[in-house]
Amino acid sequence: MDAAILPRHTHPRIKEIMKSQLTVHSDQSDTETEGAIHVLSERLAELEEENLQLEEVLQRNTRMFEALISNSQDGITLTGPDRRIVRVIKGLTGVDPSLLTGLLIDSLAIPEDRPAILEAYTRMLKNPGEKIRIGVRVKQKNGTVVTYNAILTDMLDDPNVQGIVWNYSR
Repeated sequence: MDAAILPRHTHPRIKEIMKSQLTVHSDQSDTETEGAIHVLSERLAELEEENLQLEEVLQRNTRMFEALISNSQDGITLTGPDRRIVRVIKGLTGVDPSLLTGLLIDSLAIPEDRPAILEAYTRMLKNPGEKIRIGVRVKQKNGTVVTYNAILTDMLDDPNVQGIVWNYSR
């Protein structure tokens, strides 16, 4: 197969696959083979263009999401059903979000408020899809205690989330 026929940005593995798919038969003319290569090359170029367009849309949507979140006054945290923090989308405590991953969310609350979190999770897991409002006091990085009003939303069954979402504000 003539590599010059393929777009120059074609991944080597794709070129290899195309070569393996183009078995020249003794009864097939060079013109037929070149025609098949040309058709495959055009289709590959179309697919690569579609892929570039999809990547641009994904990047644009990601930037839009990040802009919306960064301008929000609310915090967003995702936990598993075991109350462990999976991801802090936007934190309000001043603590580096990467340091919170894996911690029990109730460990951030003052001891007197931890039973309310446990009760909320117990209730939520018994009633899938439920939203629960809760007030929680959390010690900040600077040592002050702040009360957050949170809405916990069970999105465990949503394949895009698979967790319990905490939306909270002061």
